[in-house]
Amino acid sequence: MFEQVVEVSEAFRQSAQQMQGSLHMALKGCPQCGTKQVIASPDLGLCEECGSELAVLPRE
Repeated sequence: MFEQVVEVSEAFRQSAQQMQGSLHMALKGCPQCGTKQVIASPDLGLCEECGSELAVLPRE
Protein backbone atom coordinates (compact mmCIF):
# COMPACT_ATOMS: atom_id res chain seq x y z
CA MET A 1 0.00 0.00 0.00
CA PHE A 2 2.75 2.44 0.93
CA GLU A 3 4.57 1.71 -2.33
CA GLN A 4 1.44 2.62 -4.32
CA VAL A 5 1.14 5.92 -2.48
CA VAL A 6 4.78 6.68 -3.22
CA GLU A 7 4.29 5.83 -6.92
CA VAL A 8 1.22 8.05 -7.21
CA SER A 9 2.98 10.88 -5.39
CA GLU A 10 6.03 10.61 -7.66
CA ALA A 11 3.86 10.52 -10.80
CA PHE A 12 2.02 13.62 -9.64
CA ARG A 13 5.29 15.40 -8.83
CA GLN A 14 6.70 14.63 -12.28
CA SER A 15 3.57 15.82 -14.08
CA ALA A 16 3.17 18.97 -11.96
CA GLN A 17 5.50 20.98 -14.19
CA GLN A 18 3.39 20.14 -17.24
CA MET A 19 0.19 21.16 -15.47
CA GLN A 20 1.61 24.44 -14.24
CA GLY A 21 -0.59 27.30 -15.38
CA SER A 22 -3.44 25.09 -16.54
CA LEU A 23 -5.61 25.61 -13.45
CA HIS A 24 -7.29 28.88 -12.61
CA MET A 25 -9.92 29.99 -10.15
CA ALA A 26 -13.39 30.54 -11.53
CA LEU A 27 -15.14 33.68 -10.34
CA LYS A 28 -18.78 34.55 -9.84
CA GLY A 29 -20.04 38.07 -9.49
CA CYS A 30 -22.99 40.37 -9.29
CA PRO A 31 -23.84 42.24 -12.50
CA GLN A 32 -25.67 44.92 -10.47
CA CYS A 33 -23.11 45.97 -7.85
CA GLY A 34 -19.89 44.44 -9.23
CA THR A 35 -18.89 42.21 -6.31
CA LYS A 36 -16.67 39.21 -7.14
CA GLN A 37 -16.12 35.90 -5.34
CA VAL A 38 -14.34 32.64 -6.04
CA ILE A 39 -16.79 29.89 -6.97
CA ALA A 40 -16.65 27.42 -4.08
CA SER A 41 -19.81 25.40 -4.68
CA PRO A 42 -22.01 24.32 -7.60
CA ASP A 43 -24.71 26.83 -6.59
CA LEU A 44 -23.96 30.44 -7.57
CA GLY A 45 -26.50 31.88 -5.14
CA LEU A 46 -27.55 35.48 -4.58
CA CYS A 47 -25.52 38.62 -3.97
CA GLU A 48 -25.25 39.43 -0.26
CA GLU A 49 -25.17 43.17 -1.04
CA CYS A 50 -28.23 43.63 -3.27
CA GLY A 51 -29.94 40.22 -3.64
CA SER A 52 -29.39 39.86 -7.41
CA GLU A 53 -28.56 36.48 -8.90
CA LEU A 54 -24.83 35.91 -9.26
CA ALA A 55 -23.32 34.97 -12.63
CA VAL A 56 -20.13 33.24 -13.72
CA LEU A 57 -17.61 35.89 -14.73
CA PRO A 58 -15.57 35.54 -17.93
CA ARG A 59 -11.92 34.67 -17.53
CA GLU A 60 -9.72 37.77 -17.80
